Amino acid sequence: MSGKFDVIIAGGGPTGSTAACVLARKGFKVAIIDKAEFPRKKLCGGLITHKTIQTLEKVFDCNADLLKEKGIINFESPEYSIHYRDHKIRDAKSSIPFRFVDRVDFDYFLLQKAANAGAHIFTGEEITCCNYKDAEIKTKSNRIFKGKYLIGADGVNSTIRKFLPYDKEKWRENMASTIEIIFDAKDFPREVKKPELYIGHLKAGYLWVFPAKGKVVTGIGALNRCTTNFKATYMDFLKSQGIVNPESLPMRGFPLPYGNFMKNPCFGRTILAGDAAGLVEPLFGEGIFYALQSGRYVADAIAKGIVENKNPEQFYIPRLEKYVFPELQYSNRLRWTLFYSQRLLKHMSFKIAFKSMPRLLADMVHGVRSYKFMLKKKWD
Repeated sequence: MSGKFDVIIAGGGPTGSTAACVLARKGFKVAIIDKAEFPRKKLCGGLITHKTIQTLEKVFDCNADLLKEKGIINFESPEYSIHYRDHKIRDAKSSIPFRFVDRVDFDYFLLQKAANAGAHIFTGEEITCCNYKDAEIKTKSNRIFKGKYLIGADGVNSTIRKFLPYDKEKWRENMASTIEIIFDAKDFPREVKKPELYIGHLKAGYLWVFPAKGKVVTGIGALNRCTTNFKATYMDFLKSQGIVNPESLPMRGFPLPYGNFMKNPCFGRTILAGDAAGLVEPLFGEGIFYALQSGRYVADAIAKGIVENKNPEQFYIPRLEKYVFPELQYSNRLRWTLFYSQRLLKHMSFKIAFKSMPRLLADMVHGVRSYKFMLKKKWD
């Protein structure tokens, strides 16, 4: 036996670090298990929205200024642009800047925060087996960790989830694929000063060009069941940007939950959060905020469940239903409205949406307004 803990957390990304930080500060004995050694590479556009900053302040006591001072936020701009193929729909400006982080630095920073709060960190330990009913896991090195509860925060390819009786067909139905290529800014054919989104190349997805410090991050993401010629579409896009022979460039791909969130990610003493539960916004694919927020929610629920000798599910699910699920459900409806309308109206459908209310749309992304009828959004 390698250790008995109040809570075992599989995954040292933002979800796991948030849950560990909350629980450790409440006095619980917590272990984070991750197969990687940190800092480790993580593919992600790295968008940090206003609601994300609010959660970071709440849990980790760090604001945007601190993150910029430490070099974790490496670019920010209130400006953005939306394109439909080769049509620029508009340049727009948000009332709140869009900020970007490199996940290598960001994730390591949060993991250190969790360690400083008192969490026990076990990196380089790959989980090979999970007894979800007893909240027990075994690693490749034959170490066994047992807790009162187990949090599956180990991402979209969650090992913990593989041992759970969840609806695998429904999960696969709404999976997306992404490919990303990062350029040194000097090697990109033009200067990129703001985030750019390109719609219309795919039935249910988009391409992006994001700025970063000394870098340009490009990528493509689309729903698997609606996509053909995925890589070829990306290569053609890069050629249109002036990239010569993009097929020769190193690229990396990763899966993305894209509308397949679990309405009940609780399985007795094992509970999923973040990407492992599919908690990713299905219009633009924002995941960092939902990772942080669900990590916070599951930690609060387990802490309360242990203290009051009650099932954490009764505390976790209501918060998801009140604050998170409506955003995922209504952004999904907006996604399909836009993507279906493009078949009839081409670029005009996006032109109508993005030209008529650019600040409102930016406010929805930032969490100032809800995707539900664009109402003012109040987070807890």
